[in-house]
Amino acid sequence: MSAPLRWGILGPGRIARQWVEGLRDTSDRLIAVGSRDRDVARRAADEFGADRSGSYDDVLADPDVEAVYISLPNSMHAEWTVRAAQAGKHILCEKPLAPTPAECERVVAAGASRGVHLVEAFMYRYHPRWQAVWRAIEADRIGPIRLLRAMFGYSMGADRSTDIRLNPTLAGGAIQDVGCYCVNVARWFLGEPDDVRGFALDRRDAGVDTHSAAVTRHGDAMAELACTFDGPMGQAVEIVGERGRIDIPIAFVVRGEAKLTITDQRGEDREVFPAMNQYGLEIQAFHALVRADAPSLTPGSDAIATQRVIAAWQANQ
Repeated sequence: MSAPLRWGILGPGRIARQWVEGLRDTSDRLIAVGSRDRDVARRAADEFGADRSGSYDDVLADPDVEAVYISLPNSMHAEWTVRAAQAGKHILCEKPLAPTPAECERVVAAGASRGVHLVEAFMYRYHPRWQAVWRAIEADRIGPIRLLRAMFGYSMGADRSTDIRLNPTLAGGAIQDVGCYCVNVARWFLGEPDDVRGFALDRRDAGVDTHSAAVTRHGDAMAELACTFDGPMGQAVEIVGERGRIDIPIAFVVRGEAKLTITDQRGEDREVFPAMNQYGLEIQAFHALVRADAPSLTPGSDAIATQRVIAAWQANQ
């Protein structure tokens, strides 16, 4: 068995707490937690079970930290990912890796120049349900894909003016927060789009999109994508082929059992997968990447193309 990977966290916010729950399902260790507020870092280290705490720079300077999980606001991802690479740390960065294609390219180049592993944290891809989806498609159960529908949205609430997801200086907005999942899954199954037609509406006068939709064309196939902060849209993916379809409810952030329905010429086939922590699966895959050079499902380089699609989508804001 390979040695536990020794982690540091930059940004102990809400999503980091979920990630730590996944870490506890693995053999890896949390060494240090970094925050801009040392008191926050210390309390988080106590809560998470980390050995020590400090500033972001303290974590990057720690010789015991091999890899860092970055869960800072979107606008800070590029800067601190580059700094982490320069410090020789392997990096798992929350999505989006960076909020523009150019910044993604800079981040990827920094990782390559220092020979560190760089992964964008789209944890949903590691759930075995998606392996079942791919098996069905590769077995030609639904025929060639002609349409993919993906949606992800929720009601943020009216009194959220200080929420970082509504802050344009922090690269907020529904597309970067949840629409990126829709773009990511469309690219995963359909490849890169030939055309992107979208609308991005700022219904809160916040300076970021809050209710948006797009259509992308991928040769003879299309994807319909939607995201929102302004209503209980939920999260779902539907993949429609010439001879059937695959329905994936609660597609991205699943808690508890995960379900999948394949409808083809033989009828309807339903699968149920037991509850598992997607963050833990993501961390295990990252461990295999660092320790055994196993390929990643979400390499940092993949983020460049996702942000190109998002840039085209946001152009109509």
